Amino acid sequence: MPGHERLLRIVGAVAIVGGPLGYLVGGLLAPAIHGTGAATLDANATANPAANAVHVIAFVAASYLLPLGAVALGYLAYRHTPWQATIAGILGVVGWLPFSALAALDDLAIAMAGMPGPTMYAGLLDRFTNDAVMGGYLIVYVACHLVAYVMFGIALRRARLIPAWAAGALIASSPLTIAAFAFHGTGRVAVGGLALALLLIGSIPAAVAIMRPARSSPAGGAGASPGHPG
Repeated sequence: MPGHERLLRIVGAVAIVGGPLGYLVGGLLAPAIHGTGAATLDANATANPAANAVHVIAFVAASYLLPLGAVALGYLAYRHTPWQATIAGILGVVGWLPFSALAALDDLAIAMAGMPGPTMYAGLLDRFTNDAVMGGYLIVYVACHLVAYVMFGIALRRARLIPAWAAGALIASSPLTIAAFAFHGTGRVAVGGLALALLLIGSIPAAVAIMRPARSSPAGGAGASPGHPG
């Protein structure tokens, strides 16, 4: 395998697994998830500073890796299901791009919680979180990336690039993420954490598959896929 191709595959594999891993770690350590401004500031003010710093770092890392991972998954499935892989890749990238803004929002909450009299900023945080810009980011983020991973799971299984259990984990992560919003507090963290764990588990075989060198078929490569024996 040429060096440049090996580098691209390594970056793709790291992004496929590292994005969901960063999201899972950050989500489990986040002191508040989709709460009111007052509740969010109170939770951040009493949170362990080291754990809270790790949560933001993990989210920032995930914000870079998740869009790259969507590109890598689309590339992996492209030769077998070009249209589905292309649409899923576009939806994945568009869906994950707003994650940077959501990570920055958590960083803002930490900064506000460290100011004197943090409760006075609760109204401002609520207004900022729920304005048209952040609301638009949230809608695009939720709708696009959840659809993308259902499509990725189906496409990668159709191409026989990942086992059925891995495809099922990718697909199941999306409805579980939606279901998490029906819960509050520890229930939301538990269901959301399960959804992200399934996303991570289902992504591991895809990362392994993209590291396999592509092989051409006897007819000159027709039907061969990146990372698939052909």
